[in-house]
Amino acid sequence: MQPNYNRLISLGAAVALAGFVLSGPAAFVFVQLTLPQPAWVSPALFAKHYHPVQDIPYYFGLLLIGGMLLLVAGHYLNTGREHPKLRFATLLALAATTVFAGLILFNYICQTTFVRHLALHYQPEYDPVLVAFSMANPMSLCWAIEMWGYGILGVATWLLSGYYTGKNTTIRWLLIGNGLMSVLGVVFTVIDVQWVLTVAGLVAYALWNLLMIVLMVLIYRHFRK
Repeated sequence: MQPNYNRLISLGAAVALAGFVLSGPAAFVFVQLTLPQPAWVSPALFAKHYHPVQDIPYYFGLLLIGGMLLLVAGHYLNTGREHPKLRFATLLALAATTVFAGLILFNYICQTTFVRHLALHYQPEYDPVLVAFSMANPMSLCWAIEMWGYGILGVATWLLSGYYTGKNTTIRWLLIGNGLMSVLGVVFTVIDVQWVLTVAGLVAYALWNLLMIVLMVLIYRHFRK
């Protein structure tokens, strides 16, 4: 009898859902209402206004990373009796999700540990490193990594969409939609990395969060049945 990994998928969806909500809308509002970081001007100003509370979104983001890994791994394990092409596509989705997890985890380590200590013990000689790695700066390396990482996750969800052919049309199209939105995000970032912290970038971020929250809810409900 073929093992069933529906519970693993629903657990992954629930954990990722918590990550999307807590690291996105909830943490963003909390930080903005308590100890917000002003718009980037210089490393010195960033360090002056830095507080560890601003790192809360990154800690909750660990739930997002772990949940997506569980979710995609569960889909792959569930394809034991599926067509080899679908199984291969799901394997590629798992590989892409693993790459996404590595890139985003690197960013979270930078913000919560590396940038944190440079900001708390600020010296002018730290300026070049803070410019390069602090995500308060839209021109930082970490923002480029962040957008490419989520673009790769979008490719993973696109590859995963075939699993739902004939099973759930809504989930299938939302997975494809996330793929398109995420890849476009990478294109805009390549054109102008600063767009991520503009009004258009923040609106796109809010819409993407909404899409992923709805998607996680639907996947959770689909596999809890």
